[in-house]
Amino acid sequence: MDNRITILEFLRVFDCIRSSGKQLDSKYQLGDMVAWHDYDGYTCWLNYRDVTVTLMFHGSLKIEYDKASNYEDFINRCLAMLETEPSP
Repeated sequence: MDNRITILEFLRVFDCIRSSGKQLDSKYQLGDMVAWHDYDGYTCWLNYRDVTVTLMFHGSLKIEYDKASNYEDFINRCLAMLETEPSP
């Protein structure tokens, strides 16, 4: 896992997209980033281009991507979102 961002911070990014983004069916979109969750909320996903982060119950995390440059862009966007959102 990238040590620049924690699971809790990924959840904050998810919440930012969900609360500030536009709802499209069962997904939320804020700019190029998309967030959605399963029916009970135990699993959440973040997506940007070919990057998908899966946040699972009990703090498990899975990050998948094809291009490292897209992953870098994704992390930078997440960090920028966290800077503008107030901490809980």
